[in-house]
Amino acid sequence: MEQISFERDELKDLEHWLYSAIRQPLIMRGARQVGKSTLVRMLAQKSGYTLVELDFEKDPQLVDFFQSQDPLYIMTLLEASLNISINQTKSILFLDEIQRAPSIIACLRYFFEKLPSLAVIAAGSLLDLTLNDHRYSIPVGRVEYFFLGPLTFEGFLSAIGKHNLRQYLKNYTTCLMGHGIPGILHNQLLDAIKLYFFIGGLPQSIATYLKTKSLLEVNRVKQSLVLSYQDDFSKYHSGRKQQRLRSIFQKIPFMLGEKFKYSNIDREEKSTVIKEALEHLISARLLQSVYNTSAQGLPLGAQVKEKDFKTYFLDIGLALSVLGLSYDDYNFDNHQPSLVNVGQLCEQFVAQELLQLRPSFESPQLYYWLREAKSSNAEVDFVITHKGTIIPIEVKSGSTGALKSLHIFMKERGFKKAIRFCLQQPSTITIETSDLHSFELITLPFYLIGQIHRLC
Repeated sequence: MEQISFERDELKDLEHWLYSAIRQPLIMRGARQVGKSTLVRMLAQKSGYTLVELDFEKDPQLVDFFQSQDPLYIMTLLEASLNISINQTKSILFLDEIQRAPSIIACLRYFFEKLPSLAVIAAGSLLDLTLNDHRYSIPVGRVEYFFLGPLTFEGFLSAIGKHNLRQYLKNYTTCLMGHGIPGILHNQLLDAIKLYFFIGGLPQSIATYLKTKSLLEVNRVKQSLVLSYQDDFSKYHSGRKQQRLRSIFQKIPFMLGEKFKYSNIDREEKSTVIKEALEHLISARLLQSVYNTSAQGLPLGAQVKEKDFKTYFLDIGLALSVLGLSYDDYNFDNHQPSLVNVGQLCEQFVAQELLQLRPSFESPQLYYWLREAKSSNAEVDFVITHKGTIIPIEVKSGSTGALKSLHIFMKERGFKKAIRFCLQQPSTITIETSDLHSFELITLPFYLIGQIHRLC
């Protein structure tokens, strides 16, 4: 299939790094197939820099060039071996699949200290596993990190050529809430959301759709991606450990939005063993954990209860493939009796988007609120911060839904603003709770999630 590429929003963040006055070697972190290598190539092409790309998986002997602590000598060796001339101020040295040569990570400090004029980027599909391995020295304060995930919904709109729809979302303001969104636009955007649910945000899935316009072909590619992720497990584990990773990987899409229980994976296994495998998948960035926070104040991460967490998948399109769902298997507001997890899929979408709504140099983090009591359990799907304020988020798969847990949370914490994502038109209402407490509820359709901070 002919290669199809599309510009990504994260390219601007990479350009900012490239032209920064104080630039450190960059370590790109993200799961396989999220587009790390392609993004670096786009950066070189757009900036006019020469790309010097080394792939340590394809050619592991390249590691021999990095035995020296002198980056100038390393450049001399590379020029001789590759028969090229490297302009130190107009080149990008790209060290791809660096997890195959982890000793080179420590070498990055010497590029920062002795050859800062050369732009250096390192990336790897399972790099986080290496970074968590204490046998290897990480040059703290000498490198920067860049986190890359799937395309967001708005990035997806741009990729499939719906630029005007995306611009409409960017221009939409709260002053228009009373007027509503024209029905034809509302329906077009909901159709786009449904399409994104199925295709997901992985570049290969999107490129396949652009090339073939066939959802059947997209599904074939997604199934191939699912198998390739599972095949990766055999590179690092064998036997029972490999099977445990596969089991968790396949079961998580059925547990989206639920408090994680080790017994739901395997009642016969020890929780410590399952926990180790789960942490491996999280380090591989195939899964994301969302921890329960008491949300008493900021920062939210200082108040987590580590035993209480939910897990979400890398990508909603892949989650649907693991679940065995086709494009026609789900509706939003007209649930088929046999499909019980539309709400969970909506939570997966919101979680995936919220994790991306942060600068690329910040590690993705997300929280929720849970209160467990004998007579009155309560849970708020997500809790975020906005300009120093804590804002709870509820997700409803239809146009309506009870908000009992949200009322409890708002009453106990005394917060003044909450957000509900659903299928409804945008609106803002004031809700009175008991004890004369009131709060503002902002209702937004799923397609406006990328504008959440602006619309707050």
